[in-house]
Amino acid sequence: AFKTVEAGHLTVAMNGDMPMTSVKDGKIIGIDGEVIGLIAERLGLKAKPSLMEWSATIEAIKTGRADVMLRSMGWTKPRAEVMAITDPIYYTSRFLVQEKGANIDSIESLRGKTFGTVTGFTVVPEMKKVPGIKEVKLYDTSDACIRDVVAGRLDTAVLDGLVVDYLISKNPDWGLANLSMKPHKEFPILTGRNHAVMGMNVSHCELFHAVNQGIAWVWKRGINKEMLAKYGANDPSYLKPPDGHARVGADRDEKGKAEKQLGAPGE
Repeated sequence: AFKTVEAGHLTVAMNGDMPMTSVKDGKIIGIDGEVIGLIAERLGLKAKPSLMEWSATIEAIKTGRADVMLRSMGWTKPRAEVMAITDPIYYTSRFLVQEKGANIDSIESLRGKTFGTVTGFTVVPEMKKVPGIKEVKLYDTSDACIRDVVAGRLDTAVLDGLVVDYLISKNPDWGLANLSMKPHKEFPILTGRNHAVMGMNVSHCELFHAVNQGIAWVWKRGINKEMLAKYGANDPSYLKPPDGHARVGADRDEKGKAEKQLGAPGE
């Protein structure tokens, strides 16, 4: 019997961006959504969607209004300081969405450009430090951001590669391209690869460890690979971990165990 916001349910804070999360006939769908739905079912719970703006999801976890938040969320140390962060369900890279032929794919090529993303995304602090950037614009949703790229009001945007690839496939007439960023050591979050994780309340230790065990089951059964393929994400890099990730020494011990942050199950 896990402590949850609503007995028998796992309340999931999400913003409905596809292909990661959405709701159809009252059921959570998408890559992340279907993964957490299967884990909840395995724990004897029913996943219940709680739709909100992305910027509100972390606060929903901190204040106990949701049990888990997800949406291809990247790991950062500040997030790990206010939430319990699960093991990854896949891995992500940084891409820049832009008009075809713009060839914006590096920190250097951003000089003089208007640059956008969604409020609360992990890349925002580093975006503001890019030398020579004309302007950084923040949006409430990925859809609003990418539409400004289509309209020419924004030169480029850094958004989840999964979201952009999905939208481009559905709207080929937009004339957009999604280019991976060249690595830059001074901008490790903006140009690097990351863990796609879920956030949970630090006081719900048993539930956190149970969800983590569910994630191990998802990897063992290849469910994450299956869900990625279902929604058109077939690039093998989504299942390949980045080298030397900053989690070790932060919220994971040298063996990659979460006990460093929350203690072992049952403690």
